[in-house]
Amino acid sequence: MADIAQSAEALKAQPEVNFPEVPFFQGPEAPCRFEAEVYNCVVRGKIPKEIDGTYYRCMPDWSWAPLYDDDVFINGDGAIDAIRIKDGHADFKQKYVRTSKFLIERAARQAVFGKYRNRFTDDARVKHEVHSTANTHIIYFENQLLALKEDSKPYAMDPDSLDTRGLYDFGGQYSAPTFTAHPKIDPDNGELITMGYEAKGDATNDVAYYLFDKDGKKLEECWIKTPYVGMMHDMAATKNWVVFVLIPLETQPLELLQQGSKHFAWAEDKPLTFGILPRRNPKPEDVRWFHYDNAFYGHTGNAFEGDDGCVYLDAPLTYHNKFWFFGPRGEDPFTHQSAKPKNDGRPESHYVRWKFNPNATDFRVEPTELVNLDGEMPKIDERFATKKYNKIFLCVHDPKAEYSPVGGTYNTLASADINTGKSKYWSAGEHTALHEVAFIAKSPDAPEGDGYLITIANRRDVKLSCILILDANDVEAGPVAIIDLPFRLRNGIHGSWIRKQYAGITAKPALL
Repeated sequence: MADIAQSAEALKAQPEVNFPEVPFFQGPEAPCRFEAEVYNCVVRGKIPKEIDGTYYRCMPDWSWAPLYDDDVFINGDGAIDAIRIKDGHADFKQKYVRTSKFLIERAARQAVFGKYRNRFTDDARVKHEVHSTANTHIIYFENQLLALKEDSKPYAMDPDSLDTRGLYDFGGQYSAPTFTAHPKIDPDNGELITMGYEAKGDATNDVAYYLFDKDGKKLEECWIKTPYVGMMHDMAATKNWVVFVLIPLETQPLELLQQGSKHFAWAEDKPLTFGILPRRNPKPEDVRWFHYDNAFYGHTGNAFEGDDGCVYLDAPLTYHNKFWFFGPRGEDPFTHQSAKPKNDGRPESHYVRWKFNPNATDFRVEPTELVNLDGEMPKIDERFATKKYNKIFLCVHDPKAEYSPVGGTYNTLASADINTGKSKYWSAGEHTALHEVAFIAKSPDAPEGDGYLITIANRRDVKLSCILILDANDVEAGPVAIIDLPFRLRNGIHGSWIRKQYAGITAKPALL
């Protein structure tokens, strides 16, 4: 007689939920496929009394088995977490963003949209639908949440209920079909700086730049052309400039997309490229393009202007393809050397500074190392965005560990002084994956970096997730509080802490 384990092994899952037996869909990365509310979560330790607000986080979570086994994890449906913290208590809520894709596939009880950003692989009945999964980032703007995915306009959501309000185009003022997952908000005036790439359709080298005031009124719009067509995942802004970042993940030609290829492929012959454009009164001819070697840029730390009139951009730099799942054209991404460290004496990655002179005649740029840590997902005290700053927080690999953590994800949080390069860190251990942090200032007028870090930890040893709160001034001490969740979440991407983070804006709490 077969026991339950043997019976489960013998019985196959229904096809629509029979996920591929590849790392993106198995073990700790298996889809969660639920919505949930937990009132008064179990709290270990004591949540500091200054913390009063909501931590929102976005994660890609597949509702249905993909149409193609080689699809990438960043094509999962967007699920938004809200952790409301007040008076030392924490409540949790999670809901899927009701995108067109989510609603159509739920009605069909199966996947009908194809590969990531390749509409030619869709079921023919949905080829004209909006593809967004709204799964990359969640921000607060104009009294609502915006769930972001760079292939489409944002989806607006209610900050309290997490109900989806629909696609948001700034009242008809935003005409581009795409919208970055990483717009910037000026902490001094609440302006939103944003852009969309491939802005005239797939594989076009058009970028649409927009600037909106804190009430959502369009102030600027400028369309420019890029040197080649590729991923532009993040951007940066100073008080007077915008920086575009073109990664050598080249968009594939339409004829290859029509044959079912992935949207991007690592191009070893393309340089990491930066464009600077005036933030106000820009014209297409004003853009200046700078280039470096073939290298990877994931996310922006901060940008500011120096006394010399130059634009400075700080960010992690990686010397191989960090998005390894988009390998070179025709190559196996699991084995190709482009995804491996080069072992040429340089660190695998480090936090660096780029300098752009608007009056330059030589457009080659070189990075200057600020912090020698192998990490990504940089976060600053957002009150210092677009301005000179001193502290950076990073997700890193434990510098003292002999091996990378299980699954290769980051397991350590670091705080660093960018002026001295000195850092402090806390490791969660080899069986835990840590997510990007959000910074919580102790008060609106607290010194830079005086506050707390909040993040989600996925514990693979117990197959559960929890929320961590650390003192940003004493990261080495580890969490001051841990908020337990009675289930596992998938590794997420980006999130935001909402209190009085932006000038003149206060988010309502996401009460249950």
